[in-house]
Amino acid sequence: MSTQTYLVFVYGTLRKGGSNNHYLKKAKLISLTAWLYGELHDTGYGYPVLKEHSHRTVTGELYEVTSDELVKLDQLEDYVADRSSNEYERVKKTVYTDEGEQEVFVYMAGEKLVNCSKIIEENDWMLYMKR
Repeated sequence: MSTQTYLVFVYGTLRKGGSNNHYLKKAKLISLTAWLYGELHDTGYGYPVLKEHSHRTVTGELYEVTSDELVKLDQLEDYVADRSSNEYERVKKTVYTDEGEQEVFVYMAGEKLVNCSKIIEENDWMLYMKR
């Protein structure tokens, strides 16, 4: 019996070297150099949030996760399907890598975080945290 897998783009604390990367210790790394269109904002709580943007790009990583791992990521990101008060919403977005583009899951600003306004100019959480 095969296990269902999903592709997930991560851009903050789940990235290599990030405080929550241990959630992905068994996940398959697909690309260390992935990106998508969007804009990063600092929540002020030690992690970023991704918002829609048509011409800025956000740097991140692409992972293949199992159903069980996806459930754990949903819990970490305070995401519950069909709930209006999520911190993050899990949505499908086009992500780009050296291998091309594909539709993958990404966690974007939910109702609780939509008003975060401090833009991360680097659009790269790891670079932002080093300054």
